[in-house]
Amino acid sequence: MATLVVNNGTPYIEDVWNLEDFRIVADGYDTEEFTDDELIQAMESVVHNYDAEYGITWDSVESSLDLVVWMRNRQEKVS
Repeated sequence: MATLVVNNGTPYIEDVWNLEDFRIVADGYDTEEFTDDELIQAMESVVHNYDAEYGITWDSVESSLDLVVWMRNRQEKVS
């Protein structure tokens, strides 16, 4: 994920996570299917809960997907 980028002679590390990364984790769920909107919702959750001390990991992606499932199930019970 992390890439060394040099822009105008200034090096920095870029850590890019995209929809496909979230889809890869989502595909590991046996009984859940995710829409692109739900994957984007999970991405927003990761951004909202971002902690620079730990960065973004596969575990944080999975936790955000777990939250989407929890919210979906909660909404189904209310409806």
